Amino acid sequence: MPQIAKLEQIDVPSIKPDDFDSFWSEVKTRCENVPLSVMGDATTDVRDLTFQGLDGTPIHTWLLLPPEAKGKRVPVLVHCHGANCSRGAPEDFAPWIKAGYAVISPDFRLQRGTTGSNTLFDGGGKSGWWTLNLNDLMNSYLYCVWTDFLRALRLARETPEIDPERIVVTGHSQGGGVALGLAALDRSVSLCMADVPSSCWMEHRIATRSGGGAGIADYLARFPERAETVRRNLSYFDNLNHAPQITCPVLVSCGLQDTICPPECTYAAYNKIIAPKEMAVYPKAGHEGGRKIHLKRKLEFVKRFFLKEQSDVEHQTQ
Repeated sequence: MPQIAKLEQIDVPSIKPDDFDSFWSEVKTRCENVPLSVMGDATTDVRDLTFQGLDGTPIHTWLLLPPEAKGKRVPVLVHCHGANCSRGAPEDFAPWIKAGYAVISPDFRLQRGTTGSNTLFDGGGKSGWWTLNLNDLMNSYLYCVWTDFLRALRLARETPEIDPERIVVTGHSQGGGVALGLAALDRSVSLCMADVPSSCWMEHRIATRSGGGAGIADYLARFPERAETVRRNLSYFDNLNHAPQITCPVLVSCGLQDTICPPECTYAAYNKIIAPKEMAVYPKAGHEGGRKIHLKRKLEFVKRFFLKEQSDVEHQTQ
């Protein structure tokens, strides 16, 4: 297909701050050292928990365990939901529980879930989530939610029923962008599945006013003096800069008719991944992606990888 061949040739130069690596190294250290302060009933298979963000915000999350967790450690799916949604309901994850996976699904702050924010945000956020405190990197909305999900990975590693060697991250749109970032930043991630991911080639998103990029364009029209600060701050969360650091296998999806997270933005980041990777293309799909068909592919992708891993271990011990 000519369109896909053209997308596969996209090579966008990264705009990476000099302190990009040291910044994220310090952030990850904070995420590990600040107490999680987990609260909730830790005795049931359906756990309605909170853990603390770096600013003390209680992040509401589901921790769901399959029956297999009663006898052994199980793999976990860390779920990052789409924009203006929530952590969902336990029954939303039935296919994964049935397949033997635990699920951790936190809220993004101030969206449709029950999680608020201890960090106060300026009025510039009228243009959308991404623009909240966007001129103040360490207090920005993006910094808060990315570190919240780094903390969710820590929750996965510290939950006794979960196998810390089998952590899978996944998400759609907003969540897909964060999933790619988590795979790059945290080596405990075994697999990443990013559906129609956001946070890819942000400069193009703003220029074309696609999805959340339109809100940033409006924000910059209101605050043109913040343009350079905003450009730099966004670069810390652009997967153009994170993708080369991913080492685990990755499954990415895109809809060729997507106007929210355009395929050229998805491919711009995907083309920079040097780890094992697969792209699931849905030519007639928009931002909805592959839906149930893609869910089946995701279940097969994870099963294939973990079965291969188990087979390799058994072969080495023979």
